[in-house]
Amino acid sequence: MYQPQNGAEVRLWKTAQKMTELGDLWVAAPHCNEQPSNDIEWIDLTSPLFTWQPIWNDLWTGLFLFHERHPLRKLLTRALVTKVNSRDITFDVIICEFPQVTDAAVQLSAQHDAAMLLNKHNAAHTILDGYLRERSVPKHLRHRAVENLYSFEQQAIRAADVTVFQSENDQTLFEEMAGVETFVIPNGCDFQWIRSGGNPEQAARECGVGEDTFTCVFLGSYDYAPNKRAAKVIINEIAPKFDDINFLLIGRNPPSTSVSNVYTPGYVDELPGVLQLADVALCPLFSGSGTKLKMLDYLAAGLPIITTPVGAQGLTVENGKEVLIYEDADGFVSGIKRLRSSNELRRRLATAGSEIASHHSWDSLMDQYDKVFEVITDKRDT
Repeated sequence: MYQPQNGAEVRLWKTAQKMTELGDLWVAAPHCNEQPSNDIEWIDLTSPLFTWQPIWNDLWTGLFLFHERHPLRKLLTRALVTKVNSRDITFDVIICEFPQVTDAAVQLSAQHDAAMLLNKHNAAHTILDGYLRERSVPKHLRHRAVENLYSFEQQAIRAADVTVFQSENDQTLFEEMAGVETFVIPNGCDFQWIRSGGNPEQAARECGVGEDTFTCVFLGSYDYAPNKRAAKVIINEIAPKFDDINFLLIGRNPPSTSVSNVYTPGYVDELPGVLQLADVALCPLFSGSGTKLKMLDYLAAGLPIITTPVGAQGLTVENGKEVLIYEDADGFVSGIKRLRSSNELRRRLATAGSEIASHHSWDSLMDQYDKVFEVITDKRDT
C-alpha cells in the first residue's frame, strides 16, 4: 500500500521507483488513494485475500503447520494470476516482493516467458520459528511448520532467476544451489531527510509528550509479530522501571497500554522530529531477519541505540562502539541507565552510528539493481 508505513513497504516503493528507470512498471497491489508515481501503472488487488491481515498473513503462514502445499496458496495464486492476465500485457520480468505471491510469480514468469526476480525481505521461516516458540507451541508441531515454510522458501529461490537478500545473514540461511544467482542489497534510509531534524515541537504535540523529559523511542509496525513482542517488552518489562522517562511507540496499529509513561500515538508524519525529540532509541527485537530500517533511521538521526543481536543483523556495528547490545529486557534497563547518566557515552555512540548511516542512502543502494538486471539480461540472452 501507499503511503508506506513499515519497513517492507518502504523497501518495496524504493525498489519500484528504481524499476521505473529500467522499464515500464506495473504494480499489482491493493488500491491506494494516492498514486505513488505517474510512471507506475496499477493492477488493483483490492480483495480480502490481499488486504485482510488474518488471511494474508496469519492464515497463510499458519497453514504450513499442516502441509507445505496448503489450499490458500492455490487460492491466492489463482486470484492474482487472473487479475494480472486480464490486462493483456506481456511482461519481461516478474518481480516477487512477498512470499504470499511467490506461486503466482512463478506461474506468471512461465506464462510470459519472463525472468523472475525474487526480493527476499526476510527469512520467513526464522520469524515463524520465533513466533511459535514465544507461544510454547509443541516442538514437533513447530518443527513441522518451520520445515515446511523453509522448504517453500528454498523452492522459491530455485525458481527465481535472481534472488536479492537484504542481509548476508539471511543469505547464509539457505543452502547453496548450483546455478542460483544471489545478491545482497541491504536496506537504506532517507539520510538527509532524517538529519534535517524536522520539527520536534510539532512531534511533541502529535505524540502528546513534553520536550524536556528524557525519552526513549521505538519505531515499528505492530501488525508484525516481532515488533508486537518488542512493544510488550517495553510496556511490561522496561518502562515500569523508569517513572521519570517517557517511552514512545511509533507506528501503525500500536498496542493498548495503561502504563502512564508509555505513549502510543500510532503512525506519525513528522518522523525526523520524533527522532530529534528522543534521547535514546530502542530495538528490543528477539526474532526477525534482514536489515532493520528502524536501526538505520536511528543511526541517521544520531541517536544512541540499545538493541539485541537480532536488531543489529546486517549492520557493521560493534557492541560499545556504535550501539549497545543486550540479550534481554534486564540488559535494556541497564543500558538505559548507562546512557541517561553519561552524556559522553551518548555522544560517542551517536557520532559513530551516524557515520554508518551516511553510507546507506537509498539512491546508492538501489543503484545496485543495475547489476542485478545485467545478470537477468544475460540470462535471457543465453
